[in-house]
Amino acid sequence: MTTMSPYISSLSDDHKKEESVKLQVLICTYGHEGIQRVAKALHPRVEGVEYLVSIQENAYDKDFPMPKELDREDFKLFVTLTKGLSINRNIALSQATAPLLLISDDDADYTAEGLKAVIEAFDNNPQADIIAFQYASSSTHKFYPKESVSLQRPPKGYFISSIEIAMRRKSIQGKIWFNENFGIGAIFPSGEEDIFLCDCFAHGLNGIYIPKIIVRHDGTTTTDRNLMLPSRPQTKGAVFLRLHPHDWTLRMLMHTLREFPLWMKGMVPSPFSYLCNWMKGVRMAKKLKVFPTPDLSIYYPCHE
Repeated sequence: MTTMSPYISSLSDDHKKEESVKLQVLICTYGHEGIQRVAKALHPRVEGVEYLVSIQENAYDKDFPMPKELDREDFKLFVTLTKGLSINRNIALSQATAPLLLISDDDADYTAEGLKAVIEAFDNNPQADIIAFQYASSSTHKFYPKESVSLQRPPKGYFISSIEIAMRRKSIQGKIWFNENFGIGAIFPSGEEDIFLCDCFAHGLNGIYIPKIIVRHDGTTTTDRNLMLPSRPQTKGAVFLRLHPHDWTLRMLMHTLREFPLWMKGMVPSPFSYLCNWMKGVRMAKKLKVFPTPDLSIYYPCHE
């Protein structure tokens, strides 16, 4: 068994040698409703693949009801007494032991073909520390490049979602973590994947995009749900302060102009409100110093 931190309690035992696991799918969720979403999602049994589920709770419940669907040897479940998606992702990262890791949501549906494609992509691209893929959805339509591209030089209009990100554990673990000021439950409720990838590339890691669908997610995104909220432009301001420290003001003005068509359709608040909240987000990020050097000592020992 892995030595546990006081922050976490294990709900499952190791039934097989960790050396046989090539890829771990890191699933983060909150509470009993969240774990039920995990149980309802599609998680095929695939040789060399394991599902690591980190469950946040307000208080530890010794009788935590594990759904029978998750009572499988290819699942590892942990309960953590914390709040915030990025904190949860960091806990999952710290507990990971497989060579390859895939970020997931609690309602993402997988196929054996998609998971095998992740492993194959890293086998075929030994220079890649991070590989971004595609996800299918009936509710969200994204622009994807038709060909493989470098993530350090992405084409205009392309952005990466968390559930598309896979990585080599040894390139990340103990070195780079999700900024806990971003993501659901934090000061800025989104943008955590943008900050994470920016930090990865600042550390010299190499990332590529491969036009391959590996997962399905039909729910709305955090950004879609926050279109009318001040937190959307505030988060954008904070994120761009990190991603584009030298020209964020020009980008802010360009993005404000793009708000006019959406505002005319009644989908977002006024561009003036957008501009004011963007600036507020920048001021908040500076005042609260949301880009500190992370304290890694609060997490568990990393696995070599």
